[in-house]
Amino acid sequence: MALDTYANLQASIASFLNREDLATQIVDFITLAEARFNREIRTPDMSKRTTGSVTSGYVTLPTDWLQAITIRLPGVVGYPAMEYLSPELFYDLQGQSPTGPTRYYTIVGNQLRLIPEPTEATSIEMTYYAKIPALSGSNTSNWLLARSPDVYLYGSLVAAEAFLMNDERLGVWKGATDEIVAGIRLEGEKAARPSGALQVRKRTFG
Repeated sequence: MALDTYANLQASIASFLNREDLATQIVDFITLAEARFNREIRTPDMSKRTTGSVTSGYVTLPTDWLQAITIRLPGVVGYPAMEYLSPELFYDLQGQSPTGPTRYYTIVGNQLRLIPEPTEATSIEMTYYAKIPALSGSNTSNWLLARSPDVYLYGSLVAAEAFLMNDERLGVWKGATDEIVAGIRLEGEKAARPSGALQVRKRTFG
C-alpha cells in the first residue's frame, strides 16, 4: 500500500498493529506524531515569510509559528535583521528608555514586542519555521508525508504501542523514528548550506 494519503497512512498503521478496531485512536496517534515532529524537525521546507503591521510596539505572530529565523523592519536603514532578547533582558533594556532605530525583539505569548518602539506606522517582515500542515480528511497529504512517509508511520506506531502498553515493540518503533527524524534534520541542515566551497573574504577598513 502506498503511504501517500491520510487514509492510506491510517490503513497501514492498522495493518502494522493488526488491529481494525482502533480507527478513532489511530487519528490520535497521527496527531501525537505530528506534535513530536513540530518540536524536533526544522528544515527549509518549514520556512515561511510573511509581513505584518506593528501596533504600539506589538506584532501578532502567525498561527502556524514555531520559531523565528529572521525578523526585519524593511524601512529601517542599517539594521537588516533584528536581534532577539530574552524577556528578562528586554524588560531591563525597556526600563532604560532606549531611543533610536528599532533593533530588538522578544516573544511574549503569541506576540512579538519591539524596542525601541517605532515612532510611526511600520511594516515588519518575518521569516520563520511554520508548523507542519496537519493531516486530516480535508488535507490528505503534506510535504513531510510525501517525502518521508516512514517517519509518519513509525512515529504513529510509537504512540500506538504506548497506548497498547506493548513495551517490546515500543523500542523498535521509537528507535526507527529517532533515526529518521535525525536524518531529516541533517538533510535540512545540508539543504540550508551552499554546495560550493566557502570563499574567505578579507575585511577592509577605511
